[in-house]
Amino acid sequence: MSQQVHSLLPATPIPEGIHQLLTGQYSEMPIVNKSGEYCGMFSEKCCVKILSYLADLIDVKQHTSFRAADVMIPRHKLFMLNPEHDVISAISALLEKKYTGAPVVDSQGRCLGVFSERTCLGYVIEAIYSRVPSAQVQEFTDSDSNRLIDLETGLQKILSIFDETFYGRLPVIQNDEIAGQVSRRDVLKHSTILSNIMQSRLNAPHIDVGIPEVRTADYSKAHDTFLNHPVSVFTEENSYTIGPEMSLLSVAQLFFDSPHRRFPVVEAGKLIGLVDRCDVLRSAIKLFK
Repeated sequence: MSQQVHSLLPATPIPEGIHQLLTGQYSEMPIVNKSGEYCGMFSEKCCVKILSYLADLIDVKQHTSFRAADVMIPRHKLFMLNPEHDVISAISALLEKKYTGAPVVDSQGRCLGVFSERTCLGYVIEAIYSRVPSAQVQEFTDSDSNRLIDLETGLQKILSIFDETFYGRLPVIQNDEIAGQVSRRDVLKHSTILSNIMQSRLNAPHIDVGIPEVRTADYSKAHDTFLNHPVSVFTEENSYTIGPEMSLLSVAQLFFDSPHRRFPVVEAGKLIGLVDRCDVLRSAIKLFK
């Protein structure tokens, strides 16, 4: 576990919480009170809920100008895997590049699914139990077609998928081939999204995700929701905690069964560290080698 933990206070305003999450490149940040007691987790998924709530609050319709094509990372910039790629090599590559996952694409350019930290953990668990010496990426690829979107997919559909599933990335498909990818972070960091929402309905000035400026009386609801509420209002529900003595395999299984990328390590009610998926995968790779 890491003992150097960046946390938020329960009273941290939502904009500051989002700002720290994005600028610090964190997927989740623990909320800890002044006594050091763990109070919950503020995550990218919480931010998606906030953005989705704002979109509903100010009545943004499906015909909003935002499209997946506006925010996706195009294919030529993506790190992709082929289905025959060795799992250990693929996991090592993800860890080295600090990616949480990659689309799996066949020789015709068709997206077969996503190989992610979570599916990596599926391999780790099976390898430990069954002593599997090696395997191919295709055996541990999440091929759920419900995560596939196209160039014209709108903001609300994307937010709905991210909100209702544990997916952190959505492949963008055009003519049955992969055209790009949209991640939760891409959506949250694309500052024009919030400005489009506010400007199209409320004639607002440009709004940046990190430092929003909501000033006119026309959108007092959005003002109250976004600026005045603390992060504790949107704390991640069903947040898991683990103890310092939990085994590597147990932690891997818990990660596999949950949408979380980081677990707070709590002792006597107080936060003493964090373990993330990468920590588990690095340890597993060392054991396999």
